Amino acid sequence: MNAPAPRPVRLVLGCTLGALALSLLAFAPRLWLMREYIPGTLQWDRAHTFLLQCADPFRRDVEPAMLWRLLPPLVCHLLGLRGWGALLLPWLGVFAATGYVAHLHVRRLADFRFVFGGTLLFATTSAVLAPVGWLGLNDGWVWLGLLAIAFASSPWTMLATCVLCPWVDERFLIGLPLALAVRQTDTSVGLGRRALLPLLGLLPYVTVRLVFAFDPAVAGPTQQFLRESLPRAGLLVSWAPIAWWMGLRAAWLPVAGTIRRNPWLLGGAATATLVVGLLLAADLSRSAAIVCPLVLLGGFAFAGRHPRLAPRVALTVGLANLLIPAAHVTLTKIDPIDNLLVELIRLRHSP
Repeated sequence: MNAPAPRPVRLVLGCTLGALALSLLAFAPRLWLMREYIPGTLQWDRAHTFLLQCADPFRRDVEPAMLWRLLPPLVCHLLGLRGWGALLLPWLGVFAATGYVAHLHVRRLADFRFVFGGTLLFATTSAVLAPVGWLGLNDGWVWLGLLAIAFASSPWTMLATCVLCPWVDERFLIGLPLALAVRQTDTSVGLGRRALLPLLGLLPYVTVRLVFAFDPAVAGPTQQFLRESLPRAGLLVSWAPIAWWMGLRAAWLPVAGTIRRNPWLLGGAATATLVVGLLLAADLSRSAAIVCPLVLLGGFAFAGRHPRLAPRVALTVGLANLLIPAAHVTLTKIDPIDNLLVELIRLRHSP
């Protein structure tokens, strides 16, 4: 007799936990740098600002890039979360996004190999590696939002996403056109008038930003950030290919496959999204995760055409991404990500 297929909830939870566990084993955070606050490290610089905001979400004396990322610190402030309690929120976002990826795979093809392979592929990109390795990054909630825009079947889910996610990180707005292009291409959801109405949820954020655009005390830091970021983009152009590669690695295969089906819409949207990220962000390997909706679309499209072959291919690509070396690329610095054994040895022998 054949073994009974696992129930969807068990399959989603098992693949989520298994994929994240393998990802952490192969690409571990710098544990020895996380024991206490160390100024000037990538592991703590964003966390320091995030914790200041958790104590006072509306303070203005923080780095310009964080001024409008108010929702996560506001949640922590209202719940009374401080210190490590607050730093758990970004990791919860990683778990939620990875679980949603597993759920989407189950919805397309409830084969363990397909679900686990696709979830592992996502969990070994910078969508997970960056917020796990650098404290205080709420990227998981942003990627969850973009995936909901691309694949959610409920307009209420899309509406809630549009209302909330801009207040987590502006990357949501940068990735929104690409997510909508993915939705337009994916025949199982589509982009009709009913799917566009939830975009009205963006109005509160857009209205507030426009109102404060005329307040020098608030707009000044943003203008300063743009003045510093745009000239720096020229320096990053030569580093962009290696940074984008490190962000996804084997996950570029489904991206390339699905872009071939609709090069003008998907290729144009992906290129524009990455270029905007190049202009506004120095952490290019982290920002490459913004095209994750394309990664999933590629896998889903392949499963639709080759349902028997897709489970084996998904598992192979996911395991390949686990074995291909990864690194964080910020500005002109490449920081390789080591496995858990190496980081445990460093933790034991660090002063």
